[in-house]
Amino acid sequence: MIKHLFVALVFFAPQGSGAEIFRWVDTDGRTHFSDRRPPDAAAQRIAPDTGPAGDSAPKGEAAAGDEPFLGPYAAFDILLPTTGAVLIQPTDTLEVQLLLEPPLLDGHRLDLVLDDRAVAVEAGSTGFQIQGVGFQAHRIQARVLDALGSVVASTPLLNVELRQSAPPGLLP
Repeated sequence: MIKHLFVALVFFAPQGSGAEIFRWVDTDGRTHFSDRRPPDAAAQRIAPDTGPAGDSAPKGEAAAGDEPFLGPYAAFDILLPTTGAVLIQPTDTLEVQLLLEPPLLDGHRLDLVLDDRAVAVEAGSTGFQIQGVGFQAHRIQARVLDALGSVVASTPLLNVELRQSAPPGLLP
């Protein structure tokens, strides 16, 4: 009897697959989450994680937290390098140029994620170089964090490959 009751409960229990979670950033830069769409705000729909813990996205694909959103900014993107670029150069230095409009709001700071590792960005700088990144494929995403370290805006995740150029006179 208990076995049949358990099977019935599992079969008829609500699955929660219709549940939606919305995320938005208010004018003060605070991030909010709700099961109801905000009436007059641009919101990002978030798929609830119902699977096991850990990163379930296949390698090279964006995980749920990699989705871009503008938050309180009109524009936020990585201008350089461009997505899918193959950069052939003599040093393993990556030049990054960001578009951010308006400039950083009070209490916000830039954060760059390179291959799932945070990279320090000079306060307010939207153009910089990262040295010693290695000659290989890389994943890059820029984010704006508030004073508490919460992400209030993020760029699309992009993939770029850095290759070493051959010294003059040598053929590959």
